[in-house]
Amino acid sequence: MAKKLVLVIDRDDDLGQKAGISSPVIGRENVVSAAVRLGTADPEDSDVNAMFAAVKIYDDLKEKGEDVEVVVVCGDKSVGVASDSKIAEQLDRVVLNLKPSGAIVVTDGSEDEFVLPIISSRVKIDSVQRVVVRQSRTIESTYFLIRRMLNDPKIARITLAPLGMVFLVYSVFLVMQHPEWGLGGIIFFLGVYFMVKAYGWEQNIANLLDAVRVSLVEGRLSFIFYVTSAILLIIGIVNGFNVSTNIPEAAEAISSFIFYSTWWFVLSGVFALLARAADAYAENRRVSKYFTIIFLLIAFGLVVWASAAYVLNPESPNALQNLAGSIVGAILIAAIGVFTLKRF
Repeated sequence: MAKKLVLVIDRDDDLGQKAGISSPVIGRENVVSAAVRLGTADPEDSDVNAMFAAVKIYDDLKEKGEDVEVVVVCGDKSVGVASDSKIAEQLDRVVLNLKPSGAIVVTDGSEDEFVLPIISSRVKIDSVQRVVVRQSRTIESTYFLIRRMLNDPKIARITLAPLGMVFLVYSVFLVMQHPEWGLGGIIFFLGVYFMVKAYGWEQNIANLLDAVRVSLVEGRLSFIFYVTSAILLIIGIVNGFNVSTNIPEAAEAISSFIFYSTWWFVLSGVFALLARAADAYAENRRVSKYFTIIFLLIAFGLVVWASAAYVLNPESPNALQNLAGSIVGAILIAAIGVFTLKRF
């Protein structure tokens, strides 16, 4: 009879982070031992229940005479590409060694289920068992459950951070005596937040903030570049906002915002890239790629700015020629950045 796999996925590597156990964990005794160590380290971790549920399924199948093995595979604390890559790598090793005919996936019903496509691409999934822990339904237990959830850094970042930013944005406009602008600011922030979550940019933002922190702590010149970049970004937003606020027509208002803020944004990006180049130089890494990106950014800004100028005043003399000239100039600037700096 072909071997069947009872598989537990710990996507954020709680087993490794809290119990210090490396994965994959294969075999009933090893899984029980790992569950006990994780439960001792954090009794409230839902992965503990998933692991014991997997052991129970394993025992039931063994009693029926089936050839079965129980396995726990872990990802990484940086949930996303890094964790999913580790899970895929470990699954490949498990499948190569055990050669299972199918798998029963046991999950705690959280983000672990996002990796089901990764599993199904390597082994046939026969069943998905979701483990839900029964809780008391009293108001007091619900209160303490919410408190424990908010004390979890992962949940707090997802729930409290956006709420805090919403209140902060609204309070700023309230102090400026323009509470009606607060709704627009909140909608803008939530739109940015949802985009960041949708495309998984959290790690990039975290890396940027960490780079700023390191530049400050180590006293690098790049810290001044980072601060200048942030100031220029704010100036660009305020400048474009002030110009476009009183324009009733939407297309003209958007074009005015772009026309009067583009070069501020470009300068902000240039200083941010200079900061990254300074960090790379301090760490003995290659810096030429950052200067290439600077040329590309300037070329992009020129095209966007010229396009906005044409939309604002298409009837002016030489409007089309100016747009065409700007596009040609942008291509030349980009070519200089790509082909000239590539040699260094």
